[in-house]
Amino acid sequence: MEFLLFIITMLAVGCGVGILSAALGIGGGILMVPAFLTLYPQMDIHTAKGSSMFIIIFVATYNALRMNRGDMRNPMKLINSIAIGSIIGGFIAGWLTAKLTDAYASWIFIALLLFAAARTFLLKEKEVTEDQVQKRTITAATIGLLSGIVAGATGTGGGAVFVPFALMAGIVSNKRVVALSNAVMAVAAAAGTIAYLTAPKTTDMDWTIGLTNISLAPFVILGAVAAAPLGRKLNHHLSFNRRRIVMAFLLVLITIRLALRTLA
Repeated sequence: MEFLLFIITMLAVGCGVGILSAALGIGGGILMVPAFLTLYPQMDIHTAKGSSMFIIIFVATYNALRMNRGDMRNPMKLINSIAIGSIIGGFIAGWLTAKLTDAYASWIFIALLLFAAARTFLLKEKEVTEDQVQKRTITAATIGLLSGIVAGATGTGGGAVFVPFALMAGIVSNKRVVALSNAVMAVAAAAGTIAYLTAPKTTDMDWTIGLTNISLAPFVILGAVAAAPLGRKLNHHLSFNRRRIVMAFLLVLITIRLALRTLA
């Protein structure tokens, strides 16, 4: 009975993750981390983040392959530029948090997130042509860098930050931003997971390697794959204005979460 409840719970979490990933271009860490901590009190925050990032590799890869199939409007050069920037940003976040006090570093990131949220609310849709995309690899790498820094500091999936920044800079259209975000997250999550897998264990939970519990992955991934078609349908019906409001709201939620953690 206990194992059946575990399966149902993980499938439910996975459905939420699949919808977020396919509809909004968010990896689902914003949902998985608090869910894991609530369901498993013996799990620490770092293991919850590592487990979440491990799952994002598979969910984002699946959605990226499905959404980019037969469509080359997301050139690999652009994807690689963003992914490299995101990986470097993650290292910078780790370096900054080690050099600065937690509170000082957190307030810097909070200010950046508030700025991004405000700009997202004020966004206006831009027409993006293939020629324009090809010329914006430096801008794309910078966005990847900023997304990696914020994601590394807040412990959330980079998609919640990448999508509004990408729309803000006009490196991708509203129609293609989710497909691009999933492709980037797959690469960035794979790189980030290496650090979690090789880190010392901080919990005695079974099936834990470093700071990653692999037992949570199978059923969450199954749930995400099952719910992904619904997410893709929602993505097709999300106008630019609706996406703008949803993403700005999520940025505000992430900011509040980080502020509460800083003040605690």
